[in-house]
Amino acid sequence: MIGRTEYQNVCGTRCATDFVELPSILMEHFLNSPTVLSLFDSGDKSAIRQVGNNHEDPCHNIDTHGQIMLAVLDQIYHSPEAMAPGFDSTAALARLHAERGLIPYVPGTSWQTQFGHLFGYGATYYSYLFDRAIASRVWQKVFRRDPLSRETGEKYKHEVLRHGGAEDPWAMVGALLDAPELASGDAEAMKEVGRWRIEDEVAAPGRH
Repeated sequence: MIGRTEYQNVCGTRCATDFVELPSILMEHFLNSPTVLSLFDSGDKSAIRQVGNNHEDPCHNIDTHGQIMLAVLDQIYHSPEAMAPGFDSTAALARLHAERGLIPYVPGTSWQTQFGHLFGYGATYYSYLFDRAIASRVWQKVFRRDPLSRETGEKYKHEVLRHGGAEDPWAMVGALLDAPELASGDAEAMKEVGRWRIEDEVAAPGRH
């Protein structure tokens, strides 16, 4: 609805894989904001209005580790190792669990054959964690202080949403964050995002 692209095939979420999750993850931050939630308050001074939509998830860090493991496995499956004669995707999975896993691999299983993202994403499964870091940064630097600001909302619409996949995502993020050093999207820009990590984790206990 907000897209203003010349061609429909690059509007909305038809954009780079490691950029496509940014809007949806950013919306999760908005739904954790007491300021935003107060718009839906019926008048009572409920706890959710005071602290935001945060809840303690005892498995949160395990889930994040699982995402990292899948990203690493995806990279293995799209590396030169996978071209070697006799490559065994199940053995690669078992080895990864042995080296970095929290839960041991169960012999005789081949879970990866039923998880289409490992081949459908084409070595870009890392992008969800990558976008979480970018969304966290955008929330912190652009929206957190005043999530209902029309000025910042218009900037987000103008610099990101209206372009869809018609503009380079690095240029859009750089413009939104006033960080021109990101615009090139080179290795140093990737390292910079890696340095951000996830500053304001969605649904982390006690943070909003």
